[in-house]
Amino acid sequence: MIVKTRVKDKFLIVLCIVIYFILAGCKWEKDYKRAAFLSMQPDTDLILAPYPFNIFDREARDAITLSHYSKEEIKNILADHELSWDSLNTQWQLDTEEENFTKEVNYTSHYTQYPYDTEIPIWIYGPKWFQNGVYSDVIFQQHIPSLYGKILNFGFSNQLSVSAFQKIFKDSNEKPEIIVTIVVDQGGKQLYKAHKGAYPFLESLSSNSVYFKKAKVVHLESHTAVGHMAIGTGAFPKDSQVFSNEIYTFSEGKVHHRPVYQGLNNSFDLSELHSASFSDEWDLSQNNEPVIISQCYANRAAVGMAGHGKEYKDGSNQKTLISPDADFVYWQDVKNLNWSTYPNAFGKPLAAQKYNLYQFYQTHKANIQTHFEAKNPIDFLSKIHHFQGSEFQVKMDGALFRDTIEETILKPNKHKDGKTDLAYLTLKATDAVGHLYGWETKEAEQVLLSTDNEIKTIFEFLKANYGDNFILLVTADHGAAPMPEISNGLFLTHEEFFNSVNELLPESERKKSSLVKWVTHSQLSLNRDLMKSHNVTEEEIIQKILSIEVKQRKFFRKIWKREEIPNVSF
Repeated sequence: MIVKTRVKDKFLIVLCIVIYFILAGCKWEKDYKRAAFLSMQPDTDLILAPYPFNIFDREARDAITLSHYSKEEIKNILADHELSWDSLNTQWQLDTEEENFTKEVNYTSHYTQYPYDTEIPIWIYGPKWFQNGVYSDVIFQQHIPSLYGKILNFGFSNQLSVSAFQKIFKDSNEKPEIIVTIVVDQGGKQLYKAHKGAYPFLESLSSNSVYFKKAKVVHLESHTAVGHMAIGTGAFPKDSQVFSNEIYTFSEGKVHHRPVYQGLNNSFDLSELHSASFSDEWDLSQNNEPVIISQCYANRAAVGMAGHGKEYKDGSNQKTLISPDADFVYWQDVKNLNWSTYPNAFGKPLAAQKYNLYQFYQTHKANIQTHFEAKNPIDFLSKIHHFQGSEFQVKMDGALFRDTIEETILKPNKHKDGKTDLAYLTLKATDAVGHLYGWETKEAEQVLLSTDNEIKTIFEFLKANYGDNFILLVTADHGAAPMPEISNGLFLTHEEFFNSVNELLPESERKKSSLVKWVTHSQLSLNRDLMKSHNVTEEEIIQKILSIEVKQRKFFRKIWKREEIPNVSF
């Protein structure tokens, strides 16, 4: 009898394990298909899903980066992602290393629907309007403008229901003087798990605010342009048509990539953003009296949050606003090492003139600890990504943001005009350091500490000038994959991808055109005319993509046809 019971128990344990893995397998597909439905463009034909940790990107960096690590933190990171210590030890010989050690790495990225890219935090401070607490509700970036709409009693085009979050709201008719949104770029939960103790202010905010511990990126792709668009507009990529940082095409034997918001002849093109932002509509509803600020060193982030400025059209998309004010939307011009804007639509604060990048570096290099050094402006320009991934960038971002609020709102006394102002800031150094060094590194920890301190400084600035008449929301646009050197992930370039797919064409045709009309990192559009002329089927292309190997390992896990993506409702 005892033997039979033990056999039965073992059978149940095995059955539970099998069911667990089946459900886990179903979950990743469900997440991907939901994201695909919310993101597919009118001419998207295929959705590409890589195996976990694999990176499909334009290219790795030319230069190898020397990164610094803590052995204890690496062990925790490996455990979090179910990666093997023995495998990494074989590669890096960690048992021979000191507790803090250095290794050469190349580059990592983000774009998938795997948890390391999609799990993000959301903190909301505003004791007049919110019930503090830690909440387990699943919430999307697209919900953020609707939370603001609830507070302001304002309906807008991309509004989502927030009835599921009713418990977080207090019953108040008072309106905040300002709503400040801070995005910690690449600040997904993976960054905070890796560096416990490196964000004391945000950790304290968790018990002094609304803290959503299960916030999630639910679109493809988990990229800067898309995440900021979601936060700024409340729209999904299928509607906004901002669905990647860049689009890749192939012609005349070369891969071409076009960044988002870049029109013909390298001109700026806001018409690519098909959805109105919350700021666009709130500003219009209040006769353009609110001040709108959106700052990030990358324009794809600043624009995604702010919207269209003077180029915004009303809901019918027929009438351009008459003499609207210029929202303050600005970013870095790295060629000239200063801050810039698109004057047809936006304004730039006078404060930005004080923040020349090289001069800021020269002024502060004696009291800022960093991981790079520049001898002159030319050397500095060659290391601009290292500046952007350092404490210099963090401190510049915070100082300019506060100066801009001071200049455009506080000095003109506009914070007392009864019109809620909207200010958006992206602290993007966490993203730059993550790409270059890896978010697992001591360099990333240093930048996270500085970022946390800068958010604290902004919070104290708001408290000093607004009392409790403000709302502060802190979140992320996405997470990121572990460094391939740590995860044993594969790297596939778009050039390799195009060359592989075009092997289905006659050799004489492979350099002239492509069976792929365009591809991002997750979506692909087929050249149907070329397929027809060479008798190439969609199924052949799918099988060709699935056959792509890097280091004798398959790169893609799954390819879905458009018709295989189910309709999703909320």
